[in-house]
Amino acid sequence: MKSSNKRIFIVDDDPFWTAVLTQQLNELGYNDVSAFSGGADCIQQLHRNPNMVFLDYQMEEMDGLDVLARIKEYYPGIGVVFCTAHEDLEVAVGAMKSGSFDYLLKINTTKNELATTIENLAASQVFTEKVY
Repeated sequence: MKSSNKRIFIVDDDPFWTAVLTQQLNELGYNDVSAFSGGADCIQQLHRNPNMVFLDYQMEEMDGLDVLARIKEYYPGIGVVFCTAHEDLEVAVGAMKSGSFDYLLKINTTKNELATTIENLAASQVFTEKVY
């Protein structure tokens, strides 16, 4: 396991999923992981310059597409991956068109799939060393 200095945000109102994803990211060597239960909290913390955001679609205060737009407005180079429990082609297409790097179904997401997604993001040069 290789240590990483990447800053990752998780934005999801499901504490179980947040804990699972945090654990998987830690096992992959990503230890600078912050979790937010809503989009507004994430947006308020964008000044911390995350390299990557795992973002839920369905949240109470604002949906993931709204949060995605605000993240990309702040800095388009932040890699965003949608993670949702609902398979919805329209949402997936909307997320990708709005700048999401990938769209993962929570029920199918494994540590290996996370590793592959992060590697592909790094290879695309979206996963920047520093975001400013």
